[in-house]
Amino acid sequence: LLQWRAVFRALRIMELSGEIVSGYFFEGISGLQFMSHEAFRLVQKKPLHEDTVYWLNAADPASLCGLSRELAKGLPLRVASTFLVYHGPRLVMIAKRTGKSIDLFAPPDKAGLQDYFHVFKDLLMREFNPSSKIIVETVNGEPVQRSPYLAPLKEFGFRSARNTVELWKQY
Repeated sequence: LLQWRAVFRALRIMELSGEIVSGYFFEGISGLQFMSHEAFRLVQKKPLHEDTVYWLNAADPASLCGLSRELAKGLPLRVASTFLVYHGPRLVMIAKRTGKSIDLFAPPDKAGLQDYFHVFKDLLMREFNPSSKIIVETVNGEPVQRSPYLAPLKEFGFRSARNTVELWKQY
């Protein structure tokens, strides 16, 4: 259903009906690009603030995962269970397997580190297909229970389990 040919056709129809615009908005990404009018206005009006923390799915069309080696350098594969967290233009966290494996690129004592973990609360609280809990097994390749990131994860709300930490959905 979501093959590029079908998606492209739908996007072109949306463009012709005036719902979205097409063009070349971002350097280094070949081919036609699409965005909503609201996104276009935001990109034109207000640059991304250096302190903005945001996340996106690796399979999101805006993600560079899976593109050319030059553009996707250091990025994971384009997999729906992988999430990328950015602090301004810097990639600060990769959560693979819906959080089971986390790679953090900031020190454990960094101020604001817990802002990067909000992706997990979003996954628990989203309207479509929310998770009931997030289980973290490893951080930077080592077991989470021996990780220097264990304390910040617990401060955020994760609880120790046998060999993992878990964040449960709050109703």
